[in-house]
Amino acid sequence: MVWLSGPYYPSTHDITIFRGGAPDVKLEDRDQSALYFRMEELGRGKKCVSDSALAGEPEKVISNTSDHDQDFRDWINRVKDREETIHARLKSFNVLAHTFRHGMGTKDKMDKHKACTEAVAIIVQYDFDNGHPPFEVDGTILS
Repeated sequence: MVWLSGPYYPSTHDITIFRGGAPDVKLEDRDQSALYFRMEELGRGKKCVSDSALAGEPEKVISNTSDHDQDFRDWINRVKDREETIHARLKSFNVLAHTFRHGMGTKDKMDKHKACTEAVAIIVQYDFDNGHPPFEVDGTILS
């Protein structure tokens, strides 16, 4: 895993989260911890793979389009499938799969939900690092 953020209200668009704020917010006023601002940490010239929700950021994100050849689209689908297995591992702890009902008031509930989600992410990452990583995606298509 390379980035964890949230929680966000259900109506928040993925691209708004990725960019650290809505389009009407100046770049310097957005959340600088958003992945949009942290892409260089992944490596110079690297891009994220995403579904069409982030297609509005082609300089930072690759998504499936009919412009790509079939081999490349298949590779993108394998990368996204790998990500879904990570989501499934996170959801197996039931913190993300069900309504979170702990805490008093919205802010307290969101703070507790964040703490639980971060704890689960640490457990899952520890499992990856200690013998149970997600499946490898063959990167030869990019060579």
